[in-house]
Amino acid sequence: MRYKKVLLVMPPLPNQYGAQASPPISIGYLSEFLTLHNIEHEILDMSFGYTLEDLKAKIKQFKPELIGLTMFGFRRDIPSDLISAIKSKDYDIIIGGPHPSTEGKRTLEEIDADYTLKLEGEEILLGLCNGTPLKDIPGLIYRDGNEIKENPRGPFTDVTKIPFPKYKKFELEKYYRKKIRILTSRGCPYSCTFCSVKNTIGKQMRLRTPESVVEEVKYWGDKGYRDIDFIDDHLLFDKKRVIEFCNGIEKLNIKDLNLSVGNGIRADGVDREILTYMKKAGFRGLSMGVEASNNRMLKLIKKAETIETIENAIKLATEMGFDVSLFFIVGLPYETEKEVKESFKLALKYPVNNVSFYNPVPFPGTELYDYVEKNNLFIVKAPDYLNDMAHFDGPIFITPELPLKKRIKLLEQGKKVEKEVLRRTFVRKMKRFGVLSELSSHIVFLKPIHKTLQRLSAESVFFKKTLIFITNKLNLKLIGSVR
Repeated sequence: MRYKKVLLVMPPLPNQYGAQASPPISIGYLSEFLTLHNIEHEILDMSFGYTLEDLKAKIKQFKPELIGLTMFGFRRDIPSDLISAIKSKDYDIIIGGPHPSTEGKRTLEEIDADYTLKLEGEEILLGLCNGTPLKDIPGLIYRDGNEIKENPRGPFTDVTKIPFPKYKKFELEKYYRKKIRILTSRGCPYSCTFCSVKNTIGKQMRLRTPESVVEEVKYWGDKGYRDIDFIDDHLLFDKKRVIEFCNGIEKLNIKDLNLSVGNGIRADGVDREILTYMKKAGFRGLSMGVEASNNRMLKLIKKAETIETIENAIKLATEMGFDVSLFFIVGLPYETEKEVKESFKLALKYPVNNVSFYNPVPFPGTELYDYVEKNNLFIVKAPDYLNDMAHFDGPIFITPELPLKKRIKLLEQGKKVEKEVLRRTFVRKMKRFGVLSELSSHIVFLKPIHKTLQRLSAESVFFKKTLIFITNKLNLKLIGSVR
């Protein structure tokens, strides 16, 4: 054995205000894989307000031989600073997550860690712990003297042989929402220009068996969990498989089960048959990535869908009683002001529960990033904007079609549309109160009141929990920040 004791760390991220909604699934899988292979390990999720001193105390108490930290595409400065502060000859450090999956060797050029990796980490972590020669661990990036070496990747991990996370080493009671996220597959075969998934998880689809999905739902149902969110990047890739596990979940007969697809499903996989099976299983909430509202833009961003297909899916899902959320992006390359406003109209066309208009963020490794960099369109320093979350709400680049002032104005209009969709949802959900529902909606969504609700939800975990409880009882979302 090279490493007998491993400490896995989730660094703190901004805007989480002391707690996360649910445990991080990536570390959950690593923990379960280490448990399967009898490797001693501990978990520290620093999002609960744990400080650098708490991390140092954990290291002193547990005495790990290897420490693993997650590094996202944004705020990579946080884990980088942690590594600088805890670096020691007493243990080695490995970095995993979206950033190293995109940047590869450059991660070790920038940060004084010992190892990093691309894509999946289970087999790499196991090989490191078991003492496999470094040159023989597929996908490992490591230091060899003054040289950084990158091994070619081997086959993707067989997801049917990885147990689902049970989070036994996590502080489950501290997560502010009693909600579990489930991943039934890995990969996405599409090539959307703005999306980094192909770099961070791969294009090849790897599917869990329907039986394992049903087993996972039963496991959490038996523990009293009723809110379960499926976070696949392409859940409906194999509809036969989805139908099989929906049938299995339905047979579990778990009372008040509330399943959702928060990461979104592709509209081209939606039809009445699949939605019928999903509804019987307990799915209530469906998200869809619309991105743009016309075929010209959908083709340019390589969405591989038509607006007709997307609208048919939205219409069908809302008619069948699903709570539908839509995701749009404002101002991708070549998009005009007129086309963005078409997206606003589409967002208001159907009785959906929630819409989000996102400011496009160019992540390194995407076609969007390459286009903006090649054409010198950044208006903030690239890629430093990834370390400042404030940039995620405001323009990062401009295009000939949408200069800065127009871009800012359209993002502001998008926020107004989001608010109006929420107000309409409020009215629909409260319609049993008659005229009072319309009147109260205008009061709740007055700008000062709505902004106060958002601020309190962000600053107070107790308020967030209370608001979630109320909105769950009423089956609606009062504010967009409640997920």
